[in-house]
Amino acid sequence: MHDLLFAMYMGGPDSIQSIQPFLYNLFTDRDIINFKIGRIPQQWLAKIISTKRSRKIAPEYEKMGGGSPQLKYMQSLLEKTEFIYHEKYGRSLDTRIGMCYYHPYIQDTLKSIDPEEYDHIYVISMYPHYSYTTSGACFKRFYANMNMRPFERFKAITHWHLNESYNNCLLKRIKSAAERLEVDINDAYILFSAHSLPEYTLREGDYYARHIDEQIKLLTDRLSHSNYSLAYQSRTGPMKWLGPETRDVLKNLVAKGVDNIIVVPISFVSDHIETLIELDDQYIKEAKASGANIIRSESLNDSDDFAEAVIDIILDE
Repeated sequence: MHDLLFAMYMGGPDSIQSIQPFLYNLFTDRDIINFKIGRIPQQWLAKIISTKRSRKIAPEYEKMGGGSPQLKYMQSLLEKTEFIYHEKYGRSLDTRIGMCYYHPYIQDTLKSIDPEEYDHIYVISMYPHYSYTTSGACFKRFYANMNMRPFERFKAITHWHLNESYNNCLLKRIKSAAERLEVDINDAYILFSAHSLPEYTLREGDYYARHIDEQIKLLTDRLSHSNYSLAYQSRTGPMKWLGPETRDVLKNLVAKGVDNIIVVPISFVSDHIETLIELDDQYIKEAKASGANIIRSESLNDSDDFAEAVIDIILDE
């Protein structure tokens, strides 16, 4: 009675020195960002961008202790998941991590897995919403490198944005944010902030924006809340990205006198540079300096309720 959970995510630099190779891996992946200039020219451009950008954002990683906390949170989360799984079902659960753009890489972790050791194998992307640039990139690497023969007890979870347990975690944190603002949730303005993607992904039929909209409808229906909007953050490069931009929307809200704002990082399950620096240290700090009563809902990170939700997600039929 031995099961396996293989969890995949983007990954992040674990030191200042690893920022440049991490960014280079990211910008050379034409599945996530295609500059439409050909493979070799994109590699040249990726070298230039990653070198320049790594110098620019190094001080931001210094603020986070010299690296991304993403892997640390995943490790802690999965340790809790193992414990809860055994307590609830009396079965042992091994958990492994594979990342797209930095250690531990998906392909390296897969080499250490013997599928014959397990009764059930669950493979999940830690991206709640499906995009071929994120969850799709993870599973592309998984299928290209898996050493598993056809296995009837293998289950792939490519998206889980409508899972009830997961959304209960988010609702709990949105309500908690309103309490910390000392306002009734009905008197708060909710700004959902999602990681942006190049606009061409929509034209190519990507599901990401649709999944974001579906989840926001679920959450706002559960809250009976109509005072909200969606914005996108973290765009990079010269091409056109999904908008409007989070920073611009916040500035407009503050200029219009909208107050009691809760920023919900809808596409992020754990803290990293996009939440701790881009949202907290830049956009929200700017809004506060302009007099706004504003707060960000807490990330799920390695919380106990999220660990329980992960189990519900992998077992959900």
